[in-house]
Amino acid sequence: MTASLRHAVGRLPGKIGQGTMAEKTVRIFSLAEANELVPLVADLTSQVVHELETIRGDFRTESGEVPETMPDSVLQQVEQALADWSERIVELGALPKGYFTVDFQSLDPELLYCWTYGEEKIDYVHKVWENFTHRQPLRSGAAGAGDPPKWVH
Repeated sequence: MTASLRHAVGRLPGKIGQGTMAEKTVRIFSLAEANELVPLVADLTSQVVHELETIRGDFRTESGEVPETMPDSVLQQVEQALADWSERIVELGALPKGYFTVDFQSLDPELLYCWTYGEEKIDYVHKVWENFTHRQPLRSGAAGAGDPPKWVH
């Protein structure tokens, strides 16, 4: 683990929910810096996916089916798990987007690096006013620490 990753992990709060997402500062990342955080983001995401599977498994009927309606207590557990995940991502300076997609503000103020659960590294970007469906692949050669992102039209 590099020094900057150790620093980011060390800044994570011991208790989630201290402050609001609106109070957190979004970091600006080089592609290398964002990719350095991907293993941590992937681990946090894997943990919450497992937690959600456990919640779902605990609620299955004896026949293994998931009922059509869930009690409020189960929905609150799911909501809390997702909120905690979002807070952890924000604490790293990134932007949680939807279910298990994370954007990182690039050096270009109009461009976001985009990662989603299951990807090993950041291979996509999109404009700040766009979303996941507008992702474009990074061109090869944009992987250096100081390289500006290369937008593919």
